[in-house]
Amino acid sequence: MKKLLSLIAALIFSASFGGPLKAAESFGLKGSDAQAAPVVSAPASLEKVFTASPDVPTHGYTPSERKSMTGHNTGLEKSATKSIYLKSLEGQYRPFADYEKTGYLIMSADFNFDSGPGKLEMARNLPADATLVIFASSADPATKERVLSAYESVVPRSRIKLIALPNASQGFWARDGIPVPVFSNAGKFGVVDAVYGHRFEPDAEIARLFHAGLEKHEFYFEGGNFKANAAGDCVMVNHGAHVKIPDDIFTSLYGCRQLIRLPFVDGIGHVDEHVSFISDKVIVTDLPEYKDILQGKGFTVHMLPKPSGPYETYANSLIMDGKVIVPVFGRPTDEQALAVYRSLGLKATGGSSNTLSNRGQGSLHCITMVYPKVSATELMKALGGKEF
Repeated sequence: MKKLLSLIAALIFSASFGGPLKAAESFGLKGSDAQAAPVVSAPASLEKVFTASPDVPTHGYTPSERKSMTGHNTGLEKSATKSIYLKSLEGQYRPFADYEKTGYLIMSADFNFDSGPGKLEMARNLPADATLVIFASSADPATKERVLSAYESVVPRSRIKLIALPNASQGFWARDGIPVPVFSNAGKFGVVDAVYGHRFEPDAEIARLFHAGLEKHEFYFEGGNFKANAAGDCVMVNHGAHVKIPDDIFTSLYGCRQLIRLPFVDGIGHVDEHVSFISDKVIVTDLPEYKDILQGKGFTVHMLPKPSGPYETYANSLIMDGKVIVPVFGRPTDEQALAVYRSLGLKATGGSSNTLSNRGQGSLHCITMVYPKVSATELMKALGGKEF
């Protein structure tokens, strides 16, 4: 009976995420070991709780939005490049790489595009000393308890932090709107904020909560189009408004020692659809065109299979401390993709991404942000919370 109640709570979670939350609190309860989660369909009796938040945007922009953002970035391009301020920052930062030590896994509290199973699988694989951070717009105790009850089936309550961020529903694609993490030469954690097209701007609040330095620029940019290793090799897709962002922005604020601009091939034009760093020198991709370019830059590149759905990708995976949660679609190529990651020394499990990919045009990496491990004492002090 206890296991049945836990399963029902997990199912209810996936649609209940649209409710409001607030503040930072900690709770304690026993969790479970990371295991691959089967894809479970919701019983008809629970159909009504699987409702999408109307405020969550799809993963992309309308033609008019894209035109407006490109015009904005074009205007800034003429004045921003080679500024004294940007030049003074070169060499002071380095990127935080996905494969480095995970401190925090950050996700929106909203549920859309059938993302519940994928979110639960990522939480299930949270490293033992990492913290799950869930953000939403505001608070009510019933919704907070409902979310915590759902997550406790895979991670202890003591490792879940709930925070309030303005326009949180617009931040469902957390990778795009949450500021990008970097380190200074002195080892201090910092974040870099761009302008996000879906009106989710949590930069100052995130910097305060995580006791981080903040750098900002005024170009429209999404974090899903930024991949980097710890050595400062950065990769993006040269597409849309991002074409107009000068290299100086990346070599200064983001700490890139080199910026590799890949040509647009398909998808929405974000690099995390097709490229993932496994280590400083090892990359996986599902596009032969990208393999040729990246190998020419000195990387060892392994090919992933390409599933048959229009936006399906195995490269949009989440790596945390030697584990990787890979989008899966119930296709024969799923196991082939997991085998590629396993051959590179990662413990690979699958997270269902059928509806998430084909309707939302993104996947597991898109709906998360990973931050490095910073002092929990500093975090709790900043949040004004306390341990229970």
